[in-house]
Amino acid sequence: GQSEHQPREYTLTMWRLLILSALSGLILGDLPTAPFLDINPRLAANAMRIINLHRKVNSLKDKLHEAEKIDPSGFLHELEARVDHVEGSHCEERQFQCGGNEQECVSDILVCDGHKDCHNGHDEEPTVCDTSPVKAGNVFSGTSHWTDCRVRTDHPSRITITATTRRKFFPTRIWVRAHFESFLEHDGKQETSDFNARGYYNFANRHLVLKPDEHDHDHDHDHLPVVCDFNRGDSKRAECHRVLESSLHECANLFVHLEHD
Repeated sequence: GQSEHQPREYTLTMWRLLILSALSGLILGDLPTAPFLDINPRLAANAMRIINLHRKVNSLKDKLHEAEKIDPSGFLHELEARVDHVEGSHCEERQFQCGGNEQECVSDILVCDGHKDCHNGHDEEPTVCDTSPVKAGNVFSGTSHWTDCRVRTDHPSRITITATTRRKFFPTRIWVRAHFESFLEHDGKQETSDFNARGYYNFANRHLVLKPDEHDHDHDHDHLPVVCDFNRGDSKRAECHRVLESSLHECANLFVHLEHD
């Protein structure tokens, strides 16, 4: 359309002015008439203004394209999650905050079950029932920082979601299989400590629980479960912890981000 031809027209105009400026300099350089000697500088100045204007227009277009990639709703959801984290949800454990001024709460086993239990239907909204955090094939990575339970230096870790199941009779949970890897250094050598895990994802609190698979032939009782929390509206980052299974005591922190899906 017309917008596609405008950059080309600016470019052609720029080249015409530059060529005209060069020719004027060559022709007028041999003439003794002084009044014409200032034409060349003016043309050159105008050409430079057009070049700078063209660059600014292209820069502005690039910024507009980048702005289009920002999801305003995701930003607002992340802000709401931070406020909720500070103020609390005002709901009991295993309950879901329906939102709004009424501070209505429903059981977390009613969230994303296909029926609207909140008066405003918030428990069935797409942003709440988003399954993308635990999509099979997701790979999350980060650095494990141990604060207790094990004597280890910080090391890279990776969580790979290998399979998921959502049962019709209990759709409020997604059953997850995953593979957890820790890349350690021992006596100057790189070592990998890994295990297969099973667990579930809770829509109500965007909480992922992964326990070492006891049926895994390579199961090592030294491996610790992993629990992760995703903020609402952010399916690419999570705050995770390695915990003791018996008490859920936190042993290590692990902030992960989505490598690829």
